[in-house]
Amino acid sequence: MKKKRLGTSILAAVLSLTFMLAGCSGNSGTSGNKESSPPAGNDTVVTEPGQDGDREPVTLKFISWKEGTYDELYELFHQKYPWITIEQIPVNKQPIMEIIASLEAAGTPADVTEIDTDLVAFEQGGLIEDLAPYIEESEIFQNAKFPEGFLDTMTFNSKRLAIPMVDVPMWILVNKDLLAKHGVDMPSNDWTYDDFRNIAKQITDSNAGEYGVTSQPEIQMRMLSSKAIADGYAANHQYMNEDMTQSLLSTPEIMNEVKWFQELVTKDGSMQSNAAAEADGNVTKDFINGKTGFAIGGDWVLPTLKEKAPFQWDVLPFPKGKVSQPGYSIYGPLAMLAGSKQKEAAFLWLSFQFTPEAQKWKIDQGANASVNDPEITAYYDEAPIWEGKNIEAVKIAQQNARIQSGLTVVGWREYNYNNLLNDIIFGDRDINDIIPETEVWNKKTLELRESLK
Repeated sequence: MKKKRLGTSILAAVLSLTFMLAGCSGNSGTSGNKESSPPAGNDTVVTEPGQDGDREPVTLKFISWKEGTYDELYELFHQKYPWITIEQIPVNKQPIMEIIASLEAAGTPADVTEIDTDLVAFEQGGLIEDLAPYIEESEIFQNAKFPEGFLDTMTFNSKRLAIPMVDVPMWILVNKDLLAKHGVDMPSNDWTYDDFRNIAKQITDSNAGEYGVTSQPEIQMRMLSSKAIADGYAANHQYMNEDMTQSLLSTPEIMNEVKWFQELVTKDGSMQSNAAAEADGNVTKDFINGKTGFAIGGDWVLPTLKEKAPFQWDVLPFPKGKVSQPGYSIYGPLAMLAGSKQKEAAFLWLSFQFTPEAQKWKIDQGANASVNDPEITAYYDEAPIWEGKNIEAVKIAQQNARIQSGLTVVGWREYNYNNLLNDIIFGDRDINDIIPETEVWNKKTLELRESLK
């Protein structure tokens, strides 16, 4: 198979693609006409651990937001593959496509990149490698046991565009001091959405400026979406159907879910509107202030909570609904760049993410394990970050994790579900605005999807 060519005009090409699949244009080339790089097992050999021998030193250029965060992981990787060094290319708020293009133009192409959204745009621009042939030849991938559908979340037109760099879990944060003040016990891990709502009302004392639920947009974005799945009204997060082609947000059942959540503000008074929160100095918008009982948290909040929280806190899994107890998780895409001159080493960095040492390191940072392995699951009990906390809830969050939608949904940036629901729940926007907005986007995404076939 011939190697993929990016061409000398890559800078102009990738910049024109930045907004293409966000819905600004429905015109693009089809991926079926592009040439492919040699698969692993052809003239590229994916070398697994223990086969290094006398290797020429390799430096991988890795585009990432996490400046300084992955240093320990880089060192673990270097210990396993001593001839490979990771050079992190910081994003610094610059569009990743621009970084790729500038490095390519300078003759120093990057090898691997993290991607936030628009995986399809990167694929359509010929910027990322199809990982399928590499995965098929990889001993690490073939021996690992992944959660069902794990590697399918970043597949489009039968191509594996990326693998999850990290599984970022979320939990319900609990202010145990506020519960105790009102004589409420810590809920069990099989608690329900009705339990959540009732407890939130019990611990609300507006005279003391204390409320059941943090008035953060995050709580609506994650929890309402999860409730729709838990009650059996949506197949995926963000109210998406089974094959990720249409939003179900405007269906009567999910509209009722929105009303249920809206009533935390309008009926129960356990969560403040934006106007009320602002009038009180926005104290209830941040869980660490100690004025709210429940909030959404992920690995990014753990260091601050452990260091600065002036109260006892813990975590719970997302509540049970009528049919299931789904969690909420974000997979950060990690892609190999088509312009890489070090594809063998680049894929070793990708596959390394699923080794025991990398998985345990990620658990230490508060992430989920991505591999189903008893040894790795047992490590949750040893991880210092969870000492004294509800470790079983963390395990349940890993087992029940449902991936946030959007990575390969065409026209995703024009899907205005989040701003719309924030305006309805925390503001005074008419709930019926959901219907026309959803209809317009559903039509748009189908048109864009059809143009990419």
